[in-house]
Amino acid sequence: MAGITVVGTPDFILGFRLAGIRTTYAETTNIETRITQILTEGQASILILHDEDFTRLPAATKRRLRESRKPIVISVGSREEDDLRDKIKRVIGIDLYNKK
Repeated sequence: MAGITVVGTPDFILGFRLAGIRTTYAETTNIETRITQILTEGQASILILHDEDFTRLPAATKRRLRESRKPIVISVGSREEDDLRDKIKRVIGIDLYNKK
């Protein structure tokens, strides 16, 4: 099992590699193909993408990633935390950010 998998440009994945994540794929043109392969194999528990790469994906692929329970898909970059909050709430059923 791969655990955490990161897909993106060489610059994007570098920080994750330095943090000890070994399952990384440096892709600049074939990101959709690599993501489809990862989803088909079913080995990744968490898939991390740059939010700019995520927004460039076709609508059907984005929908598949948003609805995925395994792997949990996290896009990081310049987008706000609300997206991550919604994903966590959807997966575990609890709003961890609720301040009540």
